[in-house]
Amino acid sequence: MQGIDNIGNILSGPADYLCKHICAQIALVPQFAALFGPRIDAYQRLDYSMRELPALRVYNNSWTKEFESWFINGEIIIDVIFPAILRRKEQQEYQDVVTGALVQQFRRDAFFLALDAVVPCLNELGKRFDVDKSLGFNFGKDGGEQAPLTQMRANFRMDLRIWDEFLVSDDRTKNDPFEKTLADLSLITTIIENDYDSNTIESVQTL
Repeated sequence: MQGIDNIGNILSGPADYLCKHICAQIALVPQFAALFGPRIDAYQRLDYSMRELPALRVYNNSWTKEFESWFINGEIIIDVIFPAILRRKEQQEYQDVVTGALVQQFRRDAFFLALDAVVPCLNELGKRFDVDKSLGFNFGKDGGEQAPLTQMRANFRMDLRIWDEFLVSDDRTKNDPFEKTLADLSLITTIIENDYDSNTIESVQTL
């Protein structure tokens, strides 16, 4: 977790950058903020405890750029993890309500315009939604405990020409020089080395 906190301000790729701002916009809605609290995460977090649920995580696993195209196409994955204590009837009702509310959020013009203002390369978001309410989130090393998980997938399309202009405005370019990007890589290297050192110290202390 230390590494995640430290790299919060690093400029990532366009898809991950979009995920961060989707979370920020969702957190501005009081009802979502009350439901999920601080557990609106812009990455595929895996270390929730039962007491932290419900939780929402927004992330991207893959995207595609065709050689001749300036656009990248991919999916934003939105996972809603519910407490395992829900009864079957409650689980289905809550999944329907929360899923419907999130779909409606993505369909709002104000939501897209707010994202477009901070992610200027955004060209399309949520024209297609896929929903799967049959999944589960496993707790523990043996996966013995499971909580219901609803997964939504929303398509996105981003214009790399506008992303390049955005990089230049932040003193980053796709060509040389790109000192800010190299500085980010140096910071990540330092964080990883510190994590290795901390783990080594903890291992020695437990011997």
